[in-house]
Amino acid sequence: MHRSHPNPSPVSSKYLAYKKFLRDQEELTLNLKNIHSLIDQSAPTPRPHITERTRARQVNEIFSTNLFDRFLFEYLRKDELEKILSENDRLRSRMIKNGAFTDNHNNYLSRSLNGRKRHRDEMQHRCVMDRLRKQIHRVQSDLSTSSYLTYLDDYVQILSKCTDQSLIEKLNENYVDEIQKQTRFILIQWHNEHFIDQSSSLFIEHVGHLYRKIALLTERCQLSEKQMQRIEHLLYNSEMTQLIVSILESILESTHRHHDPFLRHLAILIDSFSLMQSQKTIFNDISQRVLRSDYYQQYLTELLTSEVQVIHLLFVGAMSRLANQIENATLNELYSQFLIQFFHDKPIPNNPDLHYCTLGILSQLNLSSLINDYPCISALVSFFLGIPVKSTADTMKVFRLPLLKIFNALCIQSKTIACYLNNNDLIDVLLHHATTRNQHCQIHIYACLLLGHIISESQLIQYRISHKLLMKLLDILFSSKNHTENVLFSLLSLSIHEQIQFLIAQTYQLRNLIQLTKQHSIAYEIIWKLSFHSDIIEQLTKRHENFLEHLSTLADLPAAQGILGNIQMKNIPHLPNTNAMPFDYALVSSPKDVHLIRSIEDQLRKHNIQAGTVDNSRCIILCISEESKHDCTCQAAIRQALIDCKKILPCIFQKPYRIDDWFETLNLSERKFFNLIESGAQKLLPEIQKDPQQLSTIVKRTRILSPPLKRNSQATFTLSPPPQQPSPVEVPPKFQGKKIQTWTNREVLQWCEKNQLNGFNKILTLYDGRSLLALAHISRMNAPHTIINHLRNDCRKQGLRLTFVEFVRFQAALDELLRLEQTLLRRQSVSLLASRYVYKGRATQKA
Repeated sequence: MHRSHPNPSPVSSKYLAYKKFLRDQEELTLNLKNIHSLIDQSAPTPRPHITERTRARQVNEIFSTNLFDRFLFEYLRKDELEKILSENDRLRSRMIKNGAFTDNHNNYLSRSLNGRKRHRDEMQHRCVMDRLRKQIHRVQSDLSTSSYLTYLDDYVQILSKCTDQSLIEKLNENYVDEIQKQTRFILIQWHNEHFIDQSSSLFIEHVGHLYRKIALLTERCQLSEKQMQRIEHLLYNSEMTQLIVSILESILESTHRHHDPFLRHLAILIDSFSLMQSQKTIFNDISQRVLRSDYYQQYLTELLTSEVQVIHLLFVGAMSRLANQIENATLNELYSQFLIQFFHDKPIPNNPDLHYCTLGILSQLNLSSLINDYPCISALVSFFLGIPVKSTADTMKVFRLPLLKIFNALCIQSKTIACYLNNNDLIDVLLHHATTRNQHCQIHIYACLLLGHIISESQLIQYRISHKLLMKLLDILFSSKNHTENVLFSLLSLSIHEQIQFLIAQTYQLRNLIQLTKQHSIAYEIIWKLSFHSDIIEQLTKRHENFLEHLSTLADLPAAQGILGNIQMKNIPHLPNTNAMPFDYALVSSPKDVHLIRSIEDQLRKHNIQAGTVDNSRCIILCISEESKHDCTCQAAIRQALIDCKKILPCIFQKPYRIDDWFETLNLSERKFFNLIESGAQKLLPEIQKDPQQLSTIVKRTRILSPPLKRNSQATFTLSPPPQQPSPVEVPPKFQGKKIQTWTNREVLQWCEKNQLNGFNKILTLYDGRSLLALAHISRMNAPHTIINHLRNDCRKQGLRLTFVEFVRFQAALDELLRLEQTLLRRQSVSLLASRYVYKGRATQKA
């Protein structure tokens, strides 16, 4: 039997340690020879067969430990290297005597039995290493500056090519601090008007690109607090910022260095400081001074007539991106002239310097002045469409995100601009960026946001993207916290479309929007706009009673009161208001059109025509504009005017506009339009002064719901009992209280016969109640011309001819039948529920 020996043989252990010592010594000697051959190019290499690529790889392996070791092995003089070698030999021999390298048969490292001596040797080794580090500073003074700079520049370029994760891991390395120190050293030399060679200038440019990549990590990656502090200390430390400020102040004081080629590289470095918005305030004072200086306006004007110089790159390119926007009408006019001259209906110039100045100008565009500058907006659209969709050139791709941000900001400020931006070419490009995979994340997000602002109901149907666009926006809303406000503004514009309202109801997204009201008040506006849809009202009353109770306590919030008003008036028919109307007219418009409204009111006041409210005026002037269409208050007011059978005069206040969404339900195409932009209020006078005709009670079901009742001074509502009116739809007595989904085929045919739908009586021979409801759902979700074409094809197979009039009667009869069924089932519950919230709010206010 084999007997194991727990302790290794001392002789064999010493022999193995000695072999390892010889192998390490041979490897160290070979490395030193390779280092000497690299330092002294004139000395022949001991390995002439080695290739340059292999040599570079070996050097990287040798220098992979830390900055101290690399400097030590590369730049120490020959005598210093010999001292280090002898010191290592002495320490190694002493450690061998102590048994530090003795291995057992399992290759485990056995420690020396003499612990005190081993500890003393370790302390001595540390002292030697400290002494050698001090020698670094003495030897570094004798180093070649060009070699040291070349060495650091190589590392800068290596870091610039690293992936984001790899770059984050290397930020704490010592050579990153050395790069920063060398950058400050070169800037100080230039600031003191010393000569800067080409290699130093290129080093500053490469550092600028590296710092730009480091700054972008804060947007692209999830960084810890320590990593953020490291980046801020690296880029925005006090020494660097004070040096940059001093350099810019010296440039403002004198022009003798405005044509120095070094300014090109300095501009790239300064541009990297503009990427972190939270740290731009450090340079706020000096950047504002630069933009308000005479030099800035002078060089901006020169761009319109001359070639781009290095001083233009610094002032118009770098400083425009570093500074916050300033209010200056002259500069805004120059920005507009520049964009129109170079990009309006023209191919994009192939000039990188001009591109860089353009980025600076785009960052300084003021939205308040740009809203009314349609030629400049047209130039920006032409500029965006001129960028090839599949372009891989970085000089072209950098413009997409700034332009998309400008378009989104404009659409948030003005719905008229959103209508102006709606064209098929732009929609196609945005759809490509929103649906193509592997797109830049920010470009994908802002393309989706812009689509939500500018797309129309007909385009949603044409491209069949209602569901996809809504789901993408909701996904961005709940996955990206940085874009929550922008997504909500986009949803506010998109929720005016009936397709989107129906999808939100069908996918039960109302619950998520209600949760957002706790942090974002704009969510109330979205729900108010959605509450004009009957399915949303049904979900609010059945599933979200607690939310309605909360709304009754928000008396000062118009959106909350508007939602309660829509719920209160759901399915409660009203007779026209027959009370005396003391005022002549009421203007229904958005508050954003107030500058146009005042001029019209002044003209009408001169003719003794008095303005009132919707409730006490005989005539309603509806301002046709995109702002009015997106205003829920206007929608509710016009709905009330329709119920009261008042005369409505549509007047064009602002172009462009679209007659769609709830505007389309008013049959504006059959009404006479008054263009107040061109003719003023003169043509309105005869129409206002006419006696209003007494119209009959409105009983036809429309997509517009009933408006909220009159509000008293306490911002509460009152309920009136619904008048008893006969239903306009004839329902056979056999199934008068029967649900439509339980109808048989015979009952469907009887309903067609009673409503004189002869054509449908023959093509619906196999339909039951469920099929009839499915047909009603399809007709709501698709365009009318699509449905009538399919029905005509079915009639053609039966040898029948379906007229448009009969199709309209079928739609009206089916819609009224569905309304009647819902009214019978929910009228009592909806009325009591709304009364409970209203009276609760009134009691709270009285108390």
